[in-house]
Amino acid sequence: MSIIVFGLNHKSAPVSIREKLAHLNDFYLPGVNGVDLEAIPISTCNRVEIYYSGSITEAGKSFTELLTQKHLDYSTLKHNFYEMADEEAVRHLFNVAGGIDSMVLGENQILHQIKESYKSAIENGRVGRGLHNLFQKSLEVGKKVRSQTAISENRVSIASAAVDLAKSIFKDLSHLKALIIGAGEMANLVAVHMRENGVKEMNFINRTKCRALELSEKFSGNACAFDQLNELLGTCDIVISSTSAPHQIIKKSGIAEVMNTRNRKPLFMIDIAVPRDIEPACREIGNVFLYDVDDLRNVINESLAQRKTEAIKAEKIIEEETMLYMDSLRVCKYAPRIKSLSEQANTTRKKELLKFFNEHPELTDDIKKLFEQYSYSLMAKWLHTQIESIKKQGFANERDLDCFNEIIGLSPRAIKAFKTRALRNAREERKIA
Repeated sequence: MSIIVFGLNHKSAPVSIREKLAHLNDFYLPGVNGVDLEAIPISTCNRVEIYYSGSITEAGKSFTELLTQKHLDYSTLKHNFYEMADEEAVRHLFNVAGGIDSMVLGENQILHQIKESYKSAIENGRVGRGLHNLFQKSLEVGKKVRSQTAISENRVSIASAAVDLAKSIFKDLSHLKALIIGAGEMANLVAVHMRENGVKEMNFINRTKCRALELSEKFSGNACAFDQLNELLGTCDIVISSTSAPHQIIKKSGIAEVMNTRNRKPLFMIDIAVPRDIEPACREIGNVFLYDVDDLRNVINESLAQRKTEAIKAEKIIEEETMLYMDSLRVCKYAPRIKSLSEQANTTRKKELLKFFNEHPELTDDIKKLFEQYSYSLMAKWLHTQIESIKKQGFANERDLDCFNEIIGLSPRAIKAFKTRALRNAREERKIA
């Protein structure tokens, strides 16, 4: 069993590619049953990843078939995707959880997103022991990084960067009218930063008006129906959109009509949704200034000097935790062999001892007890040497391990029987759950 991750992020692929694989939790994942092959997809505005536990071959097949569902050819996008296995994959997930691999170094939101992705995968029956242990540990590592370093201080986020970008253009935001499209966590964060930067008039719009109403009450703004969108676009100065819609909700044709009513007054728009809410061609219209999540990188980089110092401390914690976790996986890998070897040795010991006792009926019970103790001591000393040899095999492949088993006299049938029992127990646990 291996841990594998396939993915792309803000460093390997532009938003135009990332948005094609948004909302991975809604997709059918071929071959994933939570036992033989486990999977947890993570989809955010800056990354799309799937973590697998199982056969590397089966994981690759599952991922390729998943792309086919979205009419994407892996071979043509191969340069955008990264693929990691075992130690590299574990380290990568811990870096993601610790905020090291984020566009916004040390951001907190990713930890919540990992937790929600993990929870969703459990509900969909995609998680077994392998990924359960890994993701539990990743959440622990993420919390440890933030508690033992200052990597998340001097708050920077996609939402704050969007507002900072608006401030860099308008300088004073207090006299401007803002429109926030969407009512999720990101919209809430945008509103927080808008208020902190002096925006007095905020309008909230969402397909479900009651959600917009909640935000309007929280930030003393106005809740509007979705059919008022064009009207609001005609009167607001700043538009920040962050819905979870699977398609664009603002088209070039609609913005062209809106601009005819604005008397050349500029319209500043930031699209932080993935997939994007606003058609990129809107940039072609005069006095429309459209930015997407990738455009925020420069704004973010200016605010990260202090966090980079803390990132060195975070990376040390992550490396230590990765090594500890890999050690625990090695134990899990050689445990069946140790168990089988111990059972095989003890069965042989008892058989030979019984044969000896039958050949010597004159032996008293006290003498037999001494023979029993001595034989057990000899077996334990022999096993210690063999077990240490097994442990040194680490992540050797199955073929090499089989050769090693043959050298030390370990029965392949015994190992197979142990693994079969373990797999049956795991399936029974899933049925009970």
